[in-house]
Amino acid sequence: MTVRLSFINLCAVYYVIQLIRCVMISVAVSGVILFLRSTLLKNRVFLKSALWSLLIPVLFVGKMKFFYEHTTGVLLFTWWNRILSKYLWISWLYLAAVFLYAARLIHQKRKLKKLTAGMEKRNVEGTIVYVTKMPVTPSTIGVFQPRIVMPEVMLKEYSSIELRTILLHEKTHIRLGHLFFYFLWDVLRVLLWLNPLFAIGTKYFREDMEALCDFVTIQNSNGTTYDYGQLLLKSMRVLQAESGTFNMYATFAGDAEYKSIRQRITRITGYRRYNPAAAVGLLAAAAVCVTGVFVWIQSNSYGRYNENDVMFTYGYDGETVTFFDDSDELRQMITYDDSFVYVDREAFEMYLRENHAAGDIFIVFGGFYKLPGFGGAGCSCSYETGSKEQVVVIPYDSPLNDWRVRLLQII
Repeated sequence: MTVRLSFINLCAVYYVIQLIRCVMISVAVSGVILFLRSTLLKNRVFLKSALWSLLIPVLFVGKMKFFYEHTTGVLLFTWWNRILSKYLWISWLYLAAVFLYAARLIHQKRKLKKLTAGMEKRNVEGTIVYVTKMPVTPSTIGVFQPRIVMPEVMLKEYSSIELRTILLHEKTHIRLGHLFFYFLWDVLRVLLWLNPLFAIGTKYFREDMEALCDFVTIQNSNGTTYDYGQLLLKSMRVLQAESGTFNMYATFAGDAEYKSIRQRITRITGYRRYNPAAAVGLLAAAAVCVTGVFVWIQSNSYGRYNENDVMFTYGYDGETVTFFDDSDELRQMITYDDSFVYVDREAFEMYLRENHAAGDIFIVFGGFYKLPGFGGAGCSCSYETGSKEQVVVIPYDSPLNDWRVRLLQII
């Protein structure tokens, strides 16, 4: 497939080609995750949480050689290349949706950050928290500078032990890296917004992170599931009493997405003490698996740009273009270095006569490509007959000296 696009359009198509492939793969992976978490791993809190990490490598599958060098990959995926190259508006529509979705999420985060900036800061049980008068559930916001937000009514109604448990829960979210995982989930939702399973997967993802945090908090607090459940119910009653419009959902993490408080309490009653070393080992194994998948993907993908070793010639007589494809015979007659092309005059001109070449003769060679048949630059020169030299030396200008071509290599 030969593609001639302006630089900005080429960039748009190049990235959307990859993102569409990631969407297709993510549909399969997220489908498997949703199925396993509801069946085989239904009661395995740690395994369910680790399962979501399988989506991380999906963001890097767009340049895999599978899409070009395997029959199945070619049949299932490369047809998008032709469509996107022909109808540029599709790529720009996809990217516009990405930018709008990202802008919406960023606006929401900035609004929340601005809201917390105006809250009173207090030292509660040795932890700095942001206090709000609104009857909202305690939560932790921010990725690099986490802030714990608590409603003032809880500080008045709760005992020191209860406050320590709530704060332990929020600090557990931070310690387990959940805020960073939520950020990665937002990145996935934005870049791969076309995946319909992400719309329903968000609540399940947060539910599994919350269940993991509940189990770790119960064990580290040295309390019982009964005490933890009672604290959960108390939070519901306190916030409901403070605001008649409270949604009756669970506390601690903005759980408006959960089906009901009953489901969360049911999960908590299934808590059993676990071996911390085994839990850490499981999560470490998940990290190793994800890293291994990432390395495998990278080793089976095309580079940021790829050297193009193709050489061909063509003739143009003002009306017709005649191509002469790459061959060993052609390479024996033509060689090149960084500045010059060297042509065996006698052999090459005989080759042209035998193939009925007409008009101006051009030689194309070297350069690079971004993806097979798409994006890149090549070197070329024209050949003029009539020379008396046995080896014709032709100077040429490399397109790699053009800043736009250099930029194309980098992106």
